[in-house]
Amino acid sequence: MRNHLAAVLAITALAGPAIAAPAHIAGAWKLVETRQQMTDGSIRPDPDLGAHPSGYMIYDPAGRMCTVFSDSDRPRWAGASPTDAEVRAAYDHMVGYCARYEVDDARGVIVFHIDIAQSANGVGINRERRFELEGDSLTLYPTPLPAGVAEWSIRLRRVRP
Repeated sequence: MRNHLAAVLAITALAGPAIAAPAHIAGAWKLVETRQQMTDGSIRPDPDLGAHPSGYMIYDPAGRMCTVFSDSDRPRWAGASPTDAEVRAAYDHMVGYCARYEVDDARGVIVFHIDIAQSANGVGINRERRFELEGDSLTLYPTPLPAGVAEWSIRLRRVRP
């Protein structure tokens, strides 16, 4: 996984000119929790990442970023090579993309211009996420919302050396 993330970061660095980005977002952010408030008022974690999600969002000061999230409870493969079902489960319970990003503090949004994505359908799209930054805590609010979800949040904590 570390080699895969290093390769993704290296490819992203070569992907073209970057957009200037504010220093207050730059750095590594560790995933703390995902939370979906349902339209019936109940609360659940993101079902793809489970109750114990793990991962990082890394923003460089030149306006590039990468995200790798996964369900830390996903089972290990039974054999040396995964079965088709194990490959599908790994894909379904992981999120990965790299992008150019811009922060619009006035509107409270980060705009991601997706360069590389887990799904080919994600490449070339823009994602806009409302955000809140309080000290070393960054919360993102993804849209569009899945059916039955009233609000979705992703909470991250800044990684300090």
